[in-house]
Amino acid sequence: MTEKIKIATLIARNDKKETMKIIVLAGGEGKRMWPIQTDKCLLPFLGKPLLYHNLKQIKLHLEGVRAHLPGELDSFVIIANPQSKEKIAEIARELDLNFQIAVQNEPKGMADALLSAKDLLDGEILIVNAEDVLDKHIYQDVLDAAQKTKADVFFPGISFGKYFPGGYLKLEADRVLGIVEKPGEGNEPSDVVKLVTDYFRDGNSLISYLQKVSSEEDDQYEVAISEMITDGLNVRFANYKGIWLPLKYPWHILDITAYLLSQVEQNISSQAKISEKATIEGNVIIEDGVKVLEGAVIKGPAYIGKNCIVGNNSMVRESNLEEGCVTGFSSDITRSYIGTNSWFHTNYIGDSVLEGDLGMGSGAVIANLRLNNQGVAVGEEKINTGRNKLGLMAGKGARIGVNASTMPGVRVGSGSLVGPGVVLRKDLQENKKITFKEESYEVADYQSTATSYDQFRDKLK
Repeated sequence: MTEKIKIATLIARNDKKETMKIIVLAGGEGKRMWPIQTDKCLLPFLGKPLLYHNLKQIKLHLEGVRAHLPGELDSFVIIANPQSKEKIAEIARELDLNFQIAVQNEPKGMADALLSAKDLLDGEILIVNAEDVLDKHIYQDVLDAAQKTKADVFFPGISFGKYFPGGYLKLEADRVLGIVEKPGEGNEPSDVVKLVTDYFRDGNSLISYLQKVSSEEDDQYEVAISEMITDGLNVRFANYKGIWLPLKYPWHILDITAYLLSQVEQNISSQAKISEKATIEGNVIIEDGVKVLEGAVIKGPAYIGKNCIVGNNSMVRESNLEEGCVTGFSSDITRSYIGTNSWFHTNYIGDSVLEGDLGMGSGAVIANLRLNNQGVAVGEEKINTGRNKLGLMAGKGARIGVNASTMPGVRVGSGSLVGPGVVLRKDLQENKKITFKEESYEVADYQSTATSYDQFRDKLK
């Protein structure tokens, strides 16, 4: 039986009214996110998990959503994996949501996720991804368009200038004729990628189609939609022109960081200690317990989490530092995401994603720009990141030794060590160590000359 966690109702339920549910897909495993191990929706930004930010945004616009419904928005159904369910429940409780959690025991795709919650999907439903960052008005716009077109099923889609590994819509005007999942570059049926903000007038109907179709590929959900279309259901779409930041690869964390930072206003805690000789410019959030020492510069937009230390003569620019980070003397952190309890000393960190508990020895440097100014590709498969600047992506607990350096787009697995003086040009897997073994050195007698610094002083007289 599907495991559920049910919390006290926020919205008073009227059994005489129809209700609607927001279905949140939060059970995936994020295979393409290596070396990042944290569940995508639980990655912290600005001190809170990404799921917190997205659920809060939906909650803030419930009034706009309700205006388009015959009844009320009844609850959230959040589909989690066994490892994340308790943390997700904490987030929903903190937001005071009326919610239920269904557990997807294995990450077998979207169709399996929905079937794991099949007993909860009655009535109107709106399906959303837990980690996609979207414009706050999209939920109202989708419901508005669904009502206007009298659609049984409604999808928003976005025209994408380059290939994206997602579902593409086959279209005739605003009518959906089918969905092609990951067709491969050059095989797209249109330039419109389907976003996961899917409206169904009857959730039970969706479940029945999911149960009767099968596929050897990871497209059972898309096959079910095709069956609906064949059976004459009214499936429509509309172009969406707002912000869309998917989280498919680790470098997408930088896009989300930049967007969320662009929304902040300056807020410096009275419990923070800021030296009079430090410089704070622009929209910067500085949390309780932070220490900013003499000569430090923080240029917004930026977020400095609880109990962080920004050391003497250090620079933090357009970056997110989560709780407990220590930026030691004369370090430069630029356009980067820094996870909890990371520490630095005389380092350069540019355009990087560091999951947390990362340590860098003095003099270690992260390269983020190729000298030929070409785009950065990642891994042996040369994944095109679409970025000209991209530094290190490292899992939790990684260590970078003194005077080591990493080349643009390199990934280091959790718990691994890049030894002193190493120039890392390729990915390093989890719990591995790479060191530079010195070749033999010749040691010989040496007689110093009589040169003294006094002679240089004499020339200055």
